[in-house]
Amino acid sequence: MPAQKVIELLGYSPKEAKVYLAALALGEAHISDIAARAKLPRSSAQSIADTLRKDGLMNFYVQHRYKYWVAEDPKRLLAKLKKREEAMQAVIPSLTAIRNASLNKRPTASDASHNLGPLRMLADASSQPVLVANQEVEIEYVNAAWEEQFGYSLEEVKGENPRILQSGKTPREVYERMWKALKAETMFQSDEPIDKRKDGTFFNLLTTIFPVRRGGRIYYIQILDDITEKKRAEKLRKNFMEHGGTL
Repeated sequence: MPAQKVIELLGYSPKEAKVYLAALALGEAHISDIAARAKLPRSSAQSIADTLRKDGLMNFYVQHRYKYWVAEDPKRLLAKLKKREEAMQAVIPSLTAIRNASLNKRPTASDASHNLGPLRMLADASSQPVLVANQEVEIEYVNAAWEEQFGYSLEEVKGENPRILQSGKTPREVYERMWKALKAETMFQSDEPIDKRKDGTFFNLLTTIFPVRRGGRIYYIQILDDITEKKRAEKLRKNFMEHGGTL
């Protein structure tokens, strides 16, 4: 591996590596000579040399009113690496403890609610009824249009399984097709589901359901729309995908 790349691996910038190597090759030199060899403006080379001097890699002396720069022994690079390694070894136990704690922490409903972000905003911006369920198939959020359509408030349904909305009149094979599509990570759309409002009345709207991923969790988005307006549901689905991410 080229020497410049090795120096960069120690945390130095390409320009800093060039200036140090130029000084190393020249032995004792004016900053203008170092700048020329490193192919950098004199002002940039001067600023970098000052930085490397503070870091212990370069120094200078003055003779007959002229300043001569000298690169320090390359072994100092190894010494700096050893110091960094010692510092890392000292902090490894703490970092390992943090990692183990995060691996042992199981996601909770509270954690999941923090991932809704854009999904909730998109739902609120829609005039169509929208329901968001988590990967445990528990209702996380519904918008105002959904509350008006079903007669339930968010507080009443949050944490519930959407099956509480089933009318019992939807053919079983419809739900089988729905779960087959969702497990295959694809969209399900049908005008066959018949849902039930809080007051016990039934209604039939176009149902679109699709999965998105937020914060490492899967959410199921359900959109209801007038059967004659399929394009509107598809447009809203694309918005959710853009802000939530496809699987």
